[in-house]
Amino acid sequence: MSLLTIENIHSYYGHIHALKGISVEVNEGEIVTLIGSNGAGKSTALRTISGMIHPKKGRIVFAGKDISKMEPHEIVYQGMVHVPEGRGIFPTLTVKENLEMGAFTVENLDVIEERMANGFALFPRLKERIDQYGGTLSGGEQQMLAIARGLMLNPRLLMLDEPSMGLAPILVELIFDIIKKLNDQGTTILLVEQNALMALSIAHRGYVLQTGEITVTDSAVHLRSNKEVQKAYLGMS
Repeated sequence: MSLLTIENIHSYYGHIHALKGISVEVNEGEIVTLIGSNGAGKSTALRTISGMIHPKKGRIVFAGKDISKMEPHEIVYQGMVHVPEGRGIFPTLTVKENLEMGAFTVENLDVIEERMANGFALFPRLKERIDQYGGTLSGGEQQMLAIARGLMLNPRLLMLDEPSMGLAPILVELIFDIIKKLNDQGTTILLVEQNALMALSIAHRGYVLQTGEITVTDSAVHLRSNKEVQKAYLGMS
């Protein structure tokens, strides 16, 4: 069943036509990935879905509701969380305070404590640094915190923008293992990732974006074996 449907979306930065009529579908329980080169429109797509940019044309439907004109905070209340590129944590707040900020729509303190405990179970390193300021964490720890903060709202759809950016290979594997685990536990995920090989190794389906347009869409298995995709995005000749 479709959880997110994007129909013929056109988005602009000023006069720059960033998304040129893209259509994407994410079904309940899937990991769907958007791959493409820098500037292809991947991050713009997530910003448009989460309400940071309003499309000039097209429609976005989430859980049966048109969210095309909603503001970001309204979309969060619908059950969608966007973990942006660059992590976006609060550097002058502690790990605990960052997580509490992530639960801004939750009033039940017991629920907040339970979700925080779940985050620490996924990322034990965060528990060790619970009173440490976010800005003093390593890049990998900040990415863990950004994801754990997003999970504080128990989202139906978690959108991740470049979660492996700037991380050492061993941490990249850890982050992707966590993403796969979250999906196995029932979280639907829309993933933007420069590391296309890793993204396609855990995704069910994928879309290839090029200069604001979708050029290929297929199962992740077929995309991994697609010669053009291999040459352009997977480093294979």
